[in-house]
Amino acid sequence: MANFIQKLFTPGRVENVSKETPQRAKIISQIVRRELSRTQQTIAKWRSSTIQAESIINPQRVGLLEIYRDVVLDAHLSSLMNTIKLKIQTGEVYICNADGTENDELSDRFRDQWFRKYLEHYADALFYGHSLIQLGGIKNDVFVDLELVPRENVCPETGIVKRESWSHSTDGVDFRSEPYSDWLIEIGDPRDLGILHKATPLILWKKGVFGSWSQYAELFGMPVRLGKTDILNPTNRANMEKMLANMGSASWGVFNIDDMIEFIEVSQSDAFEVYDRLIDRVNSELSKLILGQTGTTDEKSFTGSANVHAGILSDYISAIKQQIADHVHAVIIPKMKKLGMLPNANIYFKWENDEKIPVEKHFEITKELLKFYDISPEWIAETFNVPVEAKQGIETTNPNADQSVIADVVDLYKNALKL
Repeated sequence: MANFIQKLFTPGRVENVSKETPQRAKIISQIVRRELSRTQQTIAKWRSSTIQAESIINPQRVGLLEIYRDVVLDAHLSSLMNTIKLKIQTGEVYICNADGTENDELSDRFRDQWFRKYLEHYADALFYGHSLIQLGGIKNDVFVDLELVPRENVCPETGIVKRESWSHSTDGVDFRSEPYSDWLIEIGDPRDLGILHKATPLILWKKGVFGSWSQYAELFGMPVRLGKTDILNPTNRANMEKMLANMGSASWGVFNIDDMIEFIEVSQSDAFEVYDRLIDRVNSELSKLILGQTGTTDEKSFTGSANVHAGILSDYISAIKQQIADHVHAVIIPKMKKLGMLPNANIYFKWENDEKIPVEKHFEITKELLKFYDISPEWIAETFNVPVEAKQGIETTNPNADQSVIADVVDLYKNALKL
């Protein structure tokens, strides 16, 4: 019994918590869901929707969100968004006690599915702007689920969740007041319209170029068949039309014997590059906007520059992960403490250290260590993925080794980290 009480009150332990989200705190139940329209999007609509979203009197984001819904279908943009999502979900996460030691029990609560969903929502908020997340119930000290509150119903500038998407920005429920605020997570600045706001004009221009290129290919990609006959004779004309239609899918036309049609094409043989280069330029601009560089997405990049660009991407991801850590400290941990999921103690969140020694340098350091110390064959096999066994009858420990080797090993690690 004494051992049980000691474990129960050990710092970093809390009683197992399981509870449902109170019905009165489910703000999504206050919403009337409506389908966003899928009409043709234009630069003019983007401009007018931006004005609506930035309105001080009655900000409305529905128009922009309808455009975003169409824009994210672009293959290159979708790939860049997935790159960010996947990058920020890599690496282990830890919850540490005030003394810096890892708390395994609390760390496991952040290695659950709910936290991966939270990271996805955080990544989406970078692109869409402010996001509001409804927390599901709690089971075994972790959230059962997280659900995005429809963005078209959220007005972050006024702190209101609207019942109808096109309702006035003050007509709805105050989501920053209790009991809703206990079961909601805000991500992003209230006036942030997201990266997609800057990407939209590029995507719309790109779609226009694709449409023009498609028409160009249709006109000049295949020869046009001309059939000349007496078009005033219904029988002759019908026979000619039927014959041309059955000859394939290329363009065709029926003309009178004396009629003439002429196609004027650009004289350059590489006229298609007008479209191709503009599409490439748009893709590179999107890569710079989202990843800060083009070397990790451009197939023409060279090894040296690609390494530099990969470093820039790494810095981008590190900065986003630091923002996430700040958000976890400021919002997630206090909310979990309030709901009884974490102890009311000084704890902090951190990512796994991404600064790793390259395997080649690691191997060189290991070779130097083998001159002075025995190293477990199991560790070598696991580290370098090489099945090894210790040789029988060979003494690997150098009897002449002294403490000076420690300084040499430290220098080896320092030099490796600089490379």
